[in-house]
Amino acid sequence: METIVRTLDIPKNHQIKFTLPRSIPTGKAKVVLVIHPTLEVSPISKDEALFKLSGTLKNSLNFNGDSVMLQRKMREEWNG
Repeated sequence: METIVRTLDIPKNHQIKFTLPRSIPTGKAKVVLVIHPTLEVSPISKDEALFKLSGTLKNSLNFNGDSVMLQRKMREEWNG
């Protein structure tokens, strides 16, 4: 069994078409279509988006410690 999740816009004619990955074998199969309507999300300003991200890396294992040393290490990796 394989689960494939796609977000689609349902058109006015209510017809959708999608292509299955080649990993799905040919032949008879049960197909279950679950419709989960998404909620309309009101647009937010850039300031609000930035505020929502603040503090998200606070407890990160990869982004803790001395921030200057972290930046130097990242630059070293980029420069090879």
